[in-house]
Amino acid sequence: MTSILFASLLALLPPARARGAPPAEQATRVPVRQLTDDEVRDRVEAYLGSIDTRASTEDWRALGERGAAILEKIAQDKGSLPTRRAKAVAGLSAIGASSSGDVLVALARSELAPLTVRLAAVDGSPAVIPQTGLAAALKPVLESAKDGVVRGAAAEVLSRHGECSLVRAQARREDDKIRMQRALERCGQR
Repeated sequence: MTSILFASLLALLPPARARGAPPAEQATRVPVRQLTDDEVRDRVEAYLGSIDTRASTEDWRALGERGAAILEKIAQDKGSLPTRRAKAVAGLSAIGASSSGDVLVALARSELAPLTVRLAAVDGSPAVIPQTGLAAALKPVLESAKDGVVRGAAAEVLSRHGECSLVRAQARREDDKIRMQRALERCGQR
């Protein structure tokens, strides 16, 4: 009896896709339609308003420079909720527009910005700041942020990008050594 039930349930499953070459309709690329400004704005609002489903990097990138401009305004809007602002920063990082570098650095350095926004800005900085300018952009955060959590986040980002001398120097100045522990481990020093 159990085997009949099991076979019936298996029959309800959709047929498996072939694992070989993709079907002909997937192989031919459909040209992507250019979004209107209203559609870009609507998608930004949908992605920021999503609660249980996170927008993918591809979703954000599809919004391009126009999406980045909208997200930059939201990220800097002191009247918006910190979680909304942090999502906007994450979107900016995913889009990777070079124009967003100044916005993320300003948010990371701002002592008045909410902690979640600052942490998102520090974490997203490598996506919008060229490797050659990353140390200069985050060094002030690493050395002078009043919040130790923000300094620790800056140390982790810098350690991932080979700026271990800055991390080690700051670790020597820290009163709470645990704050820099992961960054120091990545740099090969405990």
